[in-house]
Formats: sequence, C-alpha cells, structure tokens
Amino acid sequence: MEGDQLVARLSWGLALAAGRRTLRVPVDRVTDVRVEPSWWRALRGTPGRHYRCRPGRWCAGELIHPKGRDFVALLEGEPALVVDLRHWRSPYARLALAVHDPYGSTALLRQHATG
Repeated sequence: MEGDQLVARLSWGLALAAGRRTLRVPVDRVTDVRVEPSWWRALRGTPGRHYRCRPGRWCAGELIHPKGRDFVALLEGEPALVVDLRHWRSPYARLALAVHDPYGSTALLRQHATG
C-alpha cells in the first residue's frame, strides 16, 4: 500500500515475463479480496498481452475473458492474493498475485477498502 493505492512490484523474472515491473490500482476500485490456496485456480481466460507461462512453475501477464482482463503474476506452490476490481473503472477485472504474506495482505487491503 502506498497512500490510497495498491502497489504491486514484481520480481525481475515475473516482470520480464509480464512486460511490466509495477502495477498501481486505487484501493477504492477493490470489490473483493481473498487468498486462493491453489494458485492455478486464480487463472481464468485465454492468453493476452505479454502473457507467459511455464506450466507447473509460474504464470505472468494478462488473461482475457468475457468479464474483461486479469493480470496475473503467480508462482507454483504459492497461494495467490486475488483482488477483484470494479472493471469499468480499472484496466483489470482481477489481479492474482504471488506475495510474501497473502493473508496479511488480504487483511490490510480489506482494512483500507472499508475505510
């Protein structure tokens, strides 16, 4: 968190695969946040811009589906922080990210999203 924004800084490997290092989203666009223990369940849609995946290892980039676009940066064996967004006000419908403390991040985001 930086002020009223969720800021995700990707590791250099995932950033290279996804074509971007940093993602910023205003917290007021968050509609739901949760932890998905099985990282691959956070994936939905078909490959989009800068999407790269090594099955069973990692996935990073954009996925396109009927509800919009998702941005993912996930690692095998790591739970996913899943953040659903108001997609009409955000470039993405969902973020699915591998973070160091997904449960702590979930609590922090919920606290900021509710004011």
